[in-house]
Amino acid sequence: MKYHYKLLIALFLGLNIQLLSSQNEINPWAIEIGANAVDVYPIGENAPHGDYFDEFFNLNDHWNFGAYIAVTRNLTSRLSLTAKGSVNEISKWGDFGKADESILVDNLKYYGLDAMVSFKVLKDTKLKPFIAIGGGYTWIEEGLYNTFSNNKGIDNLVGAGTVNGAIGVKYDITDQFGLNLQTTYKHAFKDYLTKHWQHSLGVTFNLGKREKEETSENDALDTDGDGIIDAYDLCPKVYGKKIFAGCPDTDGDGVPDSIDKCPNTKSPGSGCPQKEIQTTQTTNKPTQTITNTITSKVIYFNSNSSALGTEAKSILNEIVNISKKGKQYKIQIDAHTDNAGGNQFNSNLSHDRAENVKQYLVSKQLSSSNISVNSYGETRPVSSNNTNIGKTLNRRAEITIRVSHLIK
Repeated sequence: MKYHYKLLIALFLGLNIQLLSSQNEINPWAIEIGANAVDVYPIGENAPHGDYFDEFFNLNDHWNFGAYIAVTRNLTSRLSLTAKGSVNEISKWGDFGKADESILVDNLKYYGLDAMVSFKVLKDTKLKPFIAIGGGYTWIEEGLYNTFSNNKGIDNLVGAGTVNGAIGVKYDITDQFGLNLQTTYKHAFKDYLTKHWQHSLGVTFNLGKREKEETSENDALDTDGDGIIDAYDLCPKVYGKKIFAGCPDTDGDGVPDSIDKCPNTKSPGSGCPQKEIQTTQTTNKPTQTITNTITSKVIYFNSNSSALGTEAKSILNEIVNISKKGKQYKIQIDAHTDNAGGNQFNSNLSHDRAENVKQYLVSKQLSSSNISVNSYGETRPVSSNNTNIGKTLNRRAEITIRVSHLIK
């Protein structure tokens, strides 16, 4: 068994070195190492097995301990894909219930290779419960209660595919390290491989280099008292909002003064007044004038989040009011991210942001068919991603509203 542990550690180090060498920035990859426990007792079979969940936490009599490594790729803010390899030795096969003593077998070798898709129940929290489903392949050495081949007395490994279901919880200790506790039920496709439970507890390590930020004694200063230290405040001498990187929105048009070309005039888009586009249509009725007004708004998001904050919902409520005042309306949503993550991760994140904005507008009785969405990921920044301030401005959704007014 010691040999297998050495192989596992070597594989972990090899994966760690390879993945770390391929990363240049924060990205959605993570690697995990920990202990696992295989339990073949509470599986709903006849003795020496027991009913489902019978003595489920009887570590002393039924749990067989081993080790595992896993690699995880976050697909979206909620979905992730994990590949796991585990090794073990099974010495406890159950009991007959008379003396309540474990039925012992001769340290049967156990190997498992599994892949599972996980769904986080909660986002943007340190404690993240999840559910998972997937499959894999498991090998268990034949023994006294699981001998099925014709070569009895020989150490045969018997393998079969399994379908797996799991529940668990992850806890982020820091941005880089965390813990993962998981319970998995593995149902074999073949009768000759026993069903079993596999419990695991491991340490996760988020891969990728973090940006090094210069620090000094002045970093702790907050000159304008807006809760954002001067080192990260785009407007360090003027009280502003966190969602605008410390800048105010003097005219209240949803465009922060830092990028508002007309900060004292309430207007959409660049912050300056836009001309109304007027068209005249002639019908059998008296001449009618249809005025098309184009309005633009911008909302911002927290890092790696698609959740709508209070400020964003306030701006969206204004968009609802603008749209409902016209005869007709069309809304276009263009969502973006900063560059903290891989291209596909950011593409998925911007898609989630755009969809969340659309669903909020639909929940306010705007028509889904009048709303179009685009997700650009990190490809269209409005500011440099080399600073936290720039990234704040890039985590945005730009919303353009075209409203038609009929003038009799």
